[in-house]
Amino acid sequence: MNRSYIFFDIECANCFDGIGKMCSFGYVLVDDNWNILDEDDVVMNPETEFDWYLFDPKKNCQLAYSKDYFRAQRNFESFYSPIKKLMETSSRRIIGFGVSNDIGFLYSACERYSLPQINYAAYDLANILKKSIGAVHKLEDFCHLLKVDISDLKAHKSQDDAKMTMRLMKFFCEEQGCSIEELLENNKDCKISVEKYVEQMEINRHNKEVHEKLKEMYGKKIRAVLSHKLSGDYALGFKISTNPDLALKVGTLVQKHGGILKKNLKSNGTIIIDGKSDENLIISLQKRGLKSISVSDFLEKTKME
Repeated sequence: MNRSYIFFDIECANCFDGIGKMCSFGYVLVDDNWNILDEDDVVMNPETEFDWYLFDPKKNCQLAYSKDYFRAQRNFESFYSPIKKLMETSSRRIIGFGVSNDIGFLYSACERYSLPQINYAAYDLANILKKSIGAVHKLEDFCHLLKVDISDLKAHKSQDDAKMTMRLMKFFCEEQGCSIEELLENNKDCKISVEKYVEQMEINRHNKEVHEKLKEMYGKKIRAVLSHKLSGDYALGFKISTNPDLALKVGTLVQKHGGILKKNLKSNGTIIIDGKSDENLIISLQKRGLKSISVSDFLEKTKME
């Protein structure tokens, strides 16, 4: 079976409202011996305004082409079919750097133009390097750090960023003494599918929604309480994103039983901690004049008979 490997990168005109509007799709296609089979910078009209900083010479994130050049191109819909074919070809591995962003940009583009989602999964070289050498850097900085020659490439030109990713992975494979296929097989946990991206997007949306609801609760005392079992100030001492539904439930119970939920407490109040908190944390809270109660004890205390 002849495998091929596509390295890709996407640039956007803006990401307003958390939605990236694609203006270029760059890729480099190689075989298992690193021979380049195909490459291109697919430039398109994003049909939206450009974020101001993308053309500011003082910023280090300038796009490779002028606004006029982008606007003279066809839109994403015109390039959808060839991009879909590139990404869905069987026996092909897909690699990017910080690839969850690019998956999101392509996902949003399909949604914007009411096109079926492209079904693929991509390996994230940034996560592979983080896992292997414990370092986090931008693509260009990683290349400079590891002395990968990118002197002929321009950052934030999609095709060149794809080439940077390819050269960086090639260097790393040579350093590790492995083939590209062996590296990917050993890092399956660094692969992200579109389906997984959508699941994470929904989790993030829900977490944001919970944070907004809790934000509205902070510092407020409601009149229609269920009981007066609680008094004074309370704060959550566990990570909200770990269990957002529990955080919202606890915050609601604080209010309904006569307490006031605060975002932070410096002194005088009670911190609701999870059952895994160690004694050192409890002692530290006591030194600050704060009480603590575990989530399980709190839920028991606020349970209605």
